[in-house]
Amino acid sequence: MFTKQHFILLMLPFVFVSSASSAEVIEFSAKDLQGNVQSLEQYRGKWVVVNFWGTFCGPCIKEMPELSAFHNDRKDDDAVVIGINQEEIPVNLLANFTRNLKVSFPSLHVPFEQPTPFGKVTILPTTFIINPQGELVARQPGAISLETLENYIERKKQQALQEKFKQERGLDRS
Repeated sequence: MFTKQHFILLMLPFVFVSSASSAEVIEFSAKDLQGNVQSLEQYRGKWVVVNFWGTFCGPCIKEMPELSAFHNDRKDDDAVVIGINQEEIPVNLLANFTRNLKVSFPSLHVPFEQPTPFGKVTILPTTFIINPQGELVARQPGAISLETLENYIERKKQQALQEKFKQERGLDRS
C-alpha cells in the first residue's frame, strides 16, 4: 500500500548517486514504439539519459515535459533522452499515450522479463545517465527535474575538463 510516508519520500529532492559499474561500457538495444531499433551505441559521443517510466506513474508523467524539453534542447548537440517502459500493454496504446503527452524522445517497450544492463528497476521513475564514452555513471530512483539533470551533466563536463587539464599539465612537466 502506498502510504503518506512513501509519498513524502518520493517528494524529497533526489541526488544522483554514482554507479558501481562506472567503468563498464553499457550496450543495449531494443525497438522503440514505432518499431525502429534504438541502441545506446548509436549515441556514443553524447550523454544518454535513460528513463524508466510507467503510464500509471504520476511522477513519471509529471517529469515527461521537462525530459522532452531537455531532449529537444540538446539532441543535436550533446545529450539525448531514451524512455523505457516495461508494462504489459500493447505498443500501440503506449504510442498513443506518449503522443498525447507530446513526448519528444524515443521510448522503448522492453518486456519486464527481458534483462537490461541497468539491473532490476523497482522504483518508477528511475533515471540512469551514460556518459559520452558509453559508461554508466549515475542513477536516480524517483523523479528528476530539468535543473537537476542539467546541473549534473554540466558538473561532470567541468570535472572532465579539469581532469584533462591536469593530465596535460602533468605531461608537460615530463
